[in-house]
Amino acid sequence: MHRTSEMSDYERSVWQRLVAETTEDHDTPPGRLRSGLVRARVAASAQIGKAKDAVMSLPNAEAVGDAINSAVTNALDGLHSMTVNFGLHSVSHDTVIKHFTAKGHPVESLDDIRSLDIRACDSVSASGKQKYLVAGAGEGAASSLVVTGLTVSSTVSGGTTAAAAAAAIAADSVTVLTGMGRIIAHVAAHYGYDVNEPDEEVFAAGVLSYSTATGASQKATTLAALSRLTQDMMRRTTMATLSQNQIVRVIETVFKALGVKMTRKKLAQAVPVAGALINGGMNAQLAAHTYSRALTAYRLRFLTEKYGLDPAEWRPDVDATDEDSGMPLIDEILDAELADEDHARRELL
Repeated sequence: MHRTSEMSDYERSVWQRLVAETTEDHDTPPGRLRSGLVRARVAASAQIGKAKDAVMSLPNAEAVGDAINSAVTNALDGLHSMTVNFGLHSVSHDTVIKHFTAKGHPVESLDDIRSLDIRACDSVSASGKQKYLVAGAGEGAASSLVVTGLTVSSTVSGGTTAAAAAAAIAADSVTVLTGMGRIIAHVAAHYGYDVNEPDEEVFAAGVLSYSTATGASQKATTLAALSRLTQDMMRRTTMATLSQNQIVRVIETVFKALGVKMTRKKLAQAVPVAGALINGGMNAQLAAHTYSRALTAYRLRFLTEKYGLDPAEWRPDVDATDEDSGMPLIDEILDAELADEDHARRELL
């Protein structure tokens, strides 16, 4: 008998809807942000196109690009440990537990939450949603004003100023990733998962990758990676063999890849005046996507583990071309880390 028969009517409805949505490009931002995000995307698209044309017309555009790439890498190296980890680990579990008990659910730990009906989790988790979404837009606009103060548009051909701007934008990207990590940690805790645990931090990194995916192909590949990771975690195989240092390297690989990807997108914020609008809209959209996709990932995992279901039921169909999407796929990064460790061990023998 399929264990979905043991679900409540509400849980079964949620499960069926979530599984159906894994094959759709479904990303409607919640609440009042929707119309504002649409306007921001339209304005951003126009300005990003102009910014790209301006940069490509420069006589030394390639040299500027090299300087920017170097600045981005250096900035991300120095900022990850101070900010991104803080975001993931900034949610108070005691506060989450109090929220559940205030709603009449007698839980004493996050583990207890996973025995509840998912309706309870959905109800309690919604309480902190709006503050995270509004904060995303505000952070983006504020950081853009700092970056545009570098007057990149008038001196970008010099290379040095462009690199300095890229470093500032990289710092902004890490700040945004920190906020995204906080959103993911918030959602995870409300479904009974503690991102302070090493294996849960790895899963959260996979959710972060899923949250930054653009387009149906990238969404499918990153969600498929989470499905495979969930299957592995339920079997207690790969994760059990990883050392703490390996886990740190896996997480840093994901964050750096996403930081570089995000920074390149955000270079359009260096255009004076339009930058604040572009970056505020981008950050608000990222916050909305992060909340929505974290809900999808953790609700799917919650029901999968609670009822012993097969994660393959919500694994999107992807082919070889889809998997080469340029996104960091958490299960592949884990496998690569294990392969490198095995190779190093063999060389010592």
